[in-house]
Amino acid sequence: MRRTGLDRLAVKTLDQRFRHELEAGFETAPRVSQGILDLAKEVFSLDAVSGDGPARLRPGQIRQVIAAAGAPHGRPLCDTDMVEVTWTLDAGEEDLDVLRRCDQTALRQVRILRLIDEALSQGGEPTQEDLAKALGVCPRTIRSDVAALEAEGYLVGTRGKRQGVGRGQSHKVLIVELYLKRHTYTEIMCRTRHSAYPIKRYLHTFGRVVMLARKGLQVREIAHVVAISEGLAQEYLELYQQYNKPEHQDRLEEMVHMISGGTQRPAPAPKGGAG
Repeated sequence: MRRTGLDRLAVKTLDQRFRHELEAGFETAPRVSQGILDLAKEVFSLDAVSGDGPARLRPGQIRQVIAAAGAPHGRPLCDTDMVEVTWTLDAGEEDLDVLRRCDQTALRQVRILRLIDEALSQGGEPTQEDLAKALGVCPRTIRSDVAALEAEGYLVGTRGKRQGVGRGQSHKVLIVELYLKRHTYTEIMCRTRHSAYPIKRYLHTFGRVVMLARKGLQVREIAHVVAISEGLAQEYLELYQQYNKPEHQDRLEEMVHMISGGTQRPAPAPKGGAG
């Protein structure tokens, strides 16, 4: 798809509509309107997926019925516990940014990771066939994508692969760990195919988890306050314990300062160097 076509698609996203309303109706500068948008997403948890069922779907989302996490394997589907999950098939500008920098295969792989993460956080466990149906491709394509992701170090938690194993490290934890290892935003974007905004969001969330852990909150309390699953909260805490060492303190404090430094917005992405 040509760049002009992607630009036309970008104009049709909710993010662009919100910025246009601010700039046209309140005469805000583009940088200010983007800051307000980022803050609104953070305060109202607009990037979190709710498993409350009747909640209103946003553009790009669907509902899908899949096997419940922990449901025994080997049973007929009619005897398997099911849950309804909300999936974000199209994340708007985030997905368009991936498409601009990479290609359709990379975008599909980013979506696979996102759908799995959303399913697990809502108590579901998708099969590769579930993912193929949602993304409009054949199961063979999903198997190929999963193999490629695993070759790069991702633990892709589909139902067949999760039998008898733990949750594994999510792509969010991998991104935070890369930052703790002093990779730049550009390097992380290239390696994970994610755009800058979700990377900043994951770092911001990790900073909140660390700050609350230092205040003595337990995993369940942290998950509730930050609006993430207990599984992800536990993964973040384990990562914090692993990197809570003198050589990583500056990176940890940087992420905590995103919260305690007087602002609720993620810090701007550094343009170069380790930061």
